[in-house]
Amino acid sequence: MPYIRYASLTTLSILAFASTVIVSASAYAGGTSFVCGNSNGIPATIAQTSRGNVPVIRWGSDYFSTSGWTPQTRCQEVSKRFQNFYNTKALNYLTTGIMNDQPVICTTSRNKGVCEGLLFTLKAGSNSGETLKRLMNVRERASGSLYESENRVYVDMNLLLKTAPIEGQAPIEGQATIW
Repeated sequence: MPYIRYASLTTLSILAFASTVIVSASAYAGGTSFVCGNSNGIPATIAQTSRGNVPVIRWGSDYFSTSGWTPQTRCQEVSKRFQNFYNTKALNYLTTGIMNDQPVICTTSRNKGVCEGLLFTLKAGSNSGETLKRLMNVRERASGSLYESENRVYVDMNLLLKTAPIEGQAPIEGQATIW
């Protein structure tokens, strides 16, 4: 009888440990989450990663507010778009393009790929490549996540999320906000 009790206790312990491991693994299986939060008092699209929160875009511009797209509204909508594209594996790279005769920042699943999904529209006349470089602050990071091809900029989001500073670290000189 003591053997049966010991075996049952051992089995229960193993099951409890296994369920803890499964719950922990499933929490990490979700990967990165994109949310609209706040960074230095400004609405920001934030990537919640296993390393910590990475501010991706700070929304400081009121340029589109007259059409109902306040910084907070843009933050909420674009954060949802980031998450949707991340979930469908279409957020491997950010790039630039033109949609409806407007400069845009969009997603593509591969380097040198075409726009596959609209993230957000820029001000008319904006240099979308320079805006994307500034937003992602890739020059200063020297993280290897920036690629330029045929006058088009590509940012490797997977690499950027692994190397970008997390919220609470000293801000990077020149970190951009959409104004």
